[in-house]
Formats: sequence, C-alpha cells, structure tokens
Amino acid sequence: MIKRFILLSALVLIFPWSAPAESDHEESALSLKTTDGFEIGAQVSSYTYEEPGLMDMKGAKLGLTGSAAKNLGNDWYAVGDARFAFGEVEYTGSGTKSGNPDQLWDLRVVGGRDFAAGGPALSPYAGLGYRTLFNDLRGATSTGAAGYRRTSEYVYLPLGVTHRFQTNSVSRISTSLEYDYLISGRQTTYLSDVDAGLGDPVNQQKNGYGVRLSSAYEKKDWSVGFFYYYWNIAESEKHYLSSLVYVYEPKNNTNEYGVQVKYRF
Repeated sequence: MIKRFILLSALVLIFPWSAPAESDHEESALSLKTTDGFEIGAQVSSYTYEEPGLMDMKGAKLGLTGSAAKNLGNDWYAVGDARFAFGEVEYTGSGTKSGNPDQLWDLRVVGGRDFAAGGPALSPYAGLGYRTLFNDLRGATSTGAAGYRRTSEYVYLPLGVTHRFQTNSVSRISTSLEYDYLISGRQTTYLSDVDAGLGDPVNQQKNGYGVRLSSAYEKKDWSVGFFYYYWNIAESEKHYLSSLVYVYEPKNNTNEYGVQVKYRF
C-alpha cells in the first residue's frame, strides 16, 4: 500500500497536470510559497487498525480539519493544524462486533522554509505532533467475549517536505511526504469495564513511526486531493497487575486513506 501511494505521488511530480487556460485578470496569481491564511476542510476515509495475527478493526471515517499558516519573513513559515475524525468500526478477533465508536484527534505545529527560484518550490518542515485515539468496544462479541475502552496517545516528531508546481498562473499541484518519528506512546486500557478489580493499566510505547502522503489540486480559495496515513508501532512495555500477571499492547499498524476538500480564507 505504501509503495502504491509513493508511486502515485512520483507520477504527480513527474507529469504535471494540465488545466484549461484562465485569464490572469479573473484571479490573482497563486504563489508557490507558504502564505498567511486559514483553511477548513472535510475528509472521507477508509480506516484499518491491525494487531497481526490477533485482531483488526475496520471502518469508514469522516474528518474535519483546520489550519493556520503564518509567513515569518525571509521565506520562513509556521503552520498549526488540527484534525478530528470519527466513525464506527467493525472488530474481528475474539469473535466479531460491529458499531464500535472510534474517534481521533491530531494536533500539530510545524515550521520550515520555502525554496522557490523560478521553478517548482520545495518547502521542508519539522515540528511537534500529538495524536490521541479513543475506541469503545464495550459489550459482548459474537463469541461472548467482553470488550472495553482503549485510549492511544502518541507524541511524535513530523519531518517532511512539500513540493509545489504551477499548472497555470492561478492553480498548482501540492504534494507532501512526511516521516513521523514516535517520541513516546501511551496506551490506556480500561479493563475496569470488564472487572473493576483489574483497574485501568497504562502501557508505555517507545518504538514506532508513521508515514504521511498527500497530494492536492489547489486554487486560490479551495483545493481537492487525496491522503494516506500509516503508523507502525512496536510492542509496548509490560504493565504488571501482579508479580506473575501482566498486560501489554501488541505490535500494531494503522492504514488510512481517503479524499479531502479544503476552503482557504
């Protein structure tokens, strides 16, 4: 899946899209650099979370996004953005269970610099992100297994680059590729939903990474495009409930891909 999206991104960069010519007097030229402004957007995506050999959760999600960009001078810039996504997922593991609420927040601040010298622009960036996912599996599965709530929290370092080129004076293609280094992870499992005596153990996660890929056709006031998000998280540290009994979060991966539209003002 990752290779497929990277190949698509490469094709977008190599073969610029053509667009009908528009008169410059109808709209002002669209810069390839990061400009001041705000964006709001909507997303539709397909989501899969998997613990290989143990379980998976799949479903469709709706997302809302918002961002603010500020030009700091001398081609330096800063961007803050937020994403909220929600939906219901189907669980497959110890039996099956559908209609499970699943919601995610992703908050980020990044800074970088634009490099544009008469041709396509490259805008590398780095920053800090916080992602939290809440999943509610309370109730019984098809085999009678009891479910519970879970919260995953990631603090991560985004390292990426955005490539932009003009299709004409009033439109452009913008493609971003990003690597997310996991600084720390925290998994809270609400086992008290099953048995109050088990408490709500917390497992620390230290090894993992994410990848993001997105590409969009952009005009001055709006854009439309696709995105792909991936996470690969290693097995967590153990949390001991007693000297002999412990719980841990298995290694897992997340795949999400979809389409999005944004309005800029």
